[in-house]
Amino acid sequence: MPVDIHDHMHDHIHVNENALVKKDDHRQMKQMFAGGLSAALTRTASQPLDVLKVRFQLQIEPVKETKTSTISKYRSISHAVSTIYKEEGFLALWKGHNPGQVLSIMFGIAQFWSFEQFKLIAKEQEYLKNSPNAVNFICGAFSGGIATFCAQPLDVLRTRLIAQDHGEGYRNSFHGMSNIIKTEGIRGLYRGINPSLIQIMPLMGTNFMVYKMLKDVIAKTLKIDPVEIPSLALMIIGGISGTVSKTIVYPFDLVKKRLQIQGFHKHRKTFGKNVEYNSILHCFRLTVAQEGFLGLFKGMTPTLLKSGWVTALNFCFYDKIIDILH
Repeated sequence: MPVDIHDHMHDHIHVNENALVKKDDHRQMKQMFAGGLSAALTRTASQPLDVLKVRFQLQIEPVKETKTSTISKYRSISHAVSTIYKEEGFLALWKGHNPGQVLSIMFGIAQFWSFEQFKLIAKEQEYLKNSPNAVNFICGAFSGGIATFCAQPLDVLRTRLIAQDHGEGYRNSFHGMSNIIKTEGIRGLYRGINPSLIQIMPLMGTNFMVYKMLKDVIAKTLKIDPVEIPSLALMIIGGISGTVSKTIVYPFDLVKKRLQIQGFHKHRKTFGKNVEYNSILHCFRLTVAQEGFLGLFKGMTPTLLKSGWVTALNFCFYDKIIDILH
């Protein structure tokens, strides 16, 4: 009996569709794996800078000693490192690493995967076809927002583990998470979510836009394919994009950290003064009133070192892992 040509075409189309779906699933799995692995490697290398950043951000007293000010606990990066080492031991520089590592992996997967999905959607929009920088900024901003919402509970937990007195507060990540839910509810896990989103969306939008833009410039200048750009060059442009974007939104990062430790002050008796804040605006106003405008930029040096280093490693690892998987 002759085969119906329509049935044959239908089967052929169905096979092709299945193949495309499997190929797309495989590609997305690669993106998620690369995003998670690059974030994990980056977190391990950068955690000490994160600990220093958080400690400085939460310190109300001036970093430098003055005639009228109370002597602060940490007066410089080197002084902070030596103080933490003497009081808490070498491993204290990796405090909060476990929830931070899970946070980074979760953030990396959500960020890079959603960025690639948003780019696919953006390619179909006629008005964005000739605006690659706008596409990278928009997709980076939305992917950062999604990743932040997914990872916020772990960010709160990590901040508190870093901020608490030695031998006080939460015994470990599981104790901390259950304690927050028990005493503050689910809302406690999302303390600081508003400044987090306000900060992260322009931050990640700028990150992706500057990185992709510089990557294209290098590829065109050297007349090579973007995948052939050396790892060192990727790290340099990643560092530049991370430093530029972090400087723009830094005050929101400081406010976010201070809001995340509200209700946790009883475990921070050895770090100096603790202040209660009612909202984002209240935190901004009180910080400027008590510490001056530059108080909004406390911890800026370790933050820029961390941001440049983290962004450089993150983008470099991701691109290289994707290339290897392909």
